[in-house]
Amino acid sequence: MKKTISRLLAVALACVLMVSTVAVTAFAANRNNVKQYGTYVCVGDSVASGFGLPDYNKYGKKVVYKQRIKGSYADHIARDTGAKFYSLAYPGFTSGSLRYELSDNYKMKWWELDQLANFSGGAYTKKWLDNEKAHIRNTIKKADLITIDIGVNDSWYGTIALIYAIAKYGKITGSAPRKALDAELEEYGSWGTVVRNAMYYLAGFAGNPDKWATFWSAWGENLATYFVQYQQNYNAIIEQIYKLNPDVTIVALSSANSFKYLNLTPGVASENYKIQFMDQPVEVDLPYVGKVALPDTIHLGVNPVSLTTQSLYDFFYEPVRKIWQTKKPGQYYYADVSAYELMKRDAAVPMYEFMSLDDSGFNPHPTLKGSRYIADCVEKVLPTR
Repeated sequence: MKKTISRLLAVALACVLMVSTVAVTAFAANRNNVKQYGTYVCVGDSVASGFGLPDYNKYGKKVVYKQRIKGSYADHIARDTGAKFYSLAYPGFTSGSLRYELSDNYKMKWWELDQLANFSGGAYTKKWLDNEKAHIRNTIKKADLITIDIGVNDSWYGTIALIYAIAKYGKITGSAPRKALDAELEEYGSWGTVVRNAMYYLAGFAGNPDKWATFWSAWGENLATYFVQYQQNYNAIIEQIYKLNPDVTIVALSSANSFKYLNLTPGVASENYKIQFMDQPVEVDLPYVGKVALPDTIHLGVNPVSLTTQSLYDFFYEPVRKIWQTKKPGQYYYADVSAYELMKRDAAVPMYEFMSLDDSGFNPHPTLKGSRYIADCVEKVLPTR
């Protein structure tokens, strides 16, 4: 009798667990049953702005902000949640840029502030950034739902901006002065602009020994921006948002690896290359270690840029985004959107000069399909109606 009762209880328990699992799955939010919000604000950079989508490209310029772009993930989320929509997505923004807009006592790095205007065709001047603060803060105050998608630019923009800033000090005898980025691209093309900036950058170091301490210090700060300051910036951003709007619901988006489809050799997806000197394997003599033989073969199918970037995101970016779920349970959510489809899958140089609105250059932004995928991932973590 006891065995029969035990079996009946086990079956009943299994049924309860099965029904519970089905219920959770059935009531997971999706585009048809996600909770409705009064006002939705999309905060972020070019990925959040809808960069490269057909509706974005109709503007004919790379920097388009505060617009609702048809087919973007923000467009889908606004429609599915029935919300009034505001865009605070600014192409080219870093975590430092956004923190500057939200915090009165924060100063951006000098090279970042100096080059934002250059990269944006004169759009993001310091005066513009200062004037935009009130609009950004007032918009956040009236939000019921916010998605935040910031940080990808931190992993590459800072280095390029610093190179540009140091290049400003370079003087090459007999050469034409360096122009703004748009003018350089118009006259010299992408490769020519990269070469000219490299020359001015080297000349900036060689011709200004009195500034070497400043330059090396800037490189140290640049590395710290990757490995330390993003966490500080992100925490400050979220704290300021909740200070402006204590009751808002936030969904933080994960990073997608901008370089995961980047091949190092044009037209070659995978190849083995021998690395030898005088027909011998290369050896390096390391202090306290001794001689170490380097691998004599590199497999380019394993992209070191991609692997490094992904490790950086996983280790330095994602934990600080996730931890806020424990600080604001039920009010802060994290959505893993890292598998969205990118526009560009072939070889391209990850420099600002090669950034394109289509797939002809460096364009690591979501396609229409990828945008719908991101919206689905966001809505999946939100409550149902």
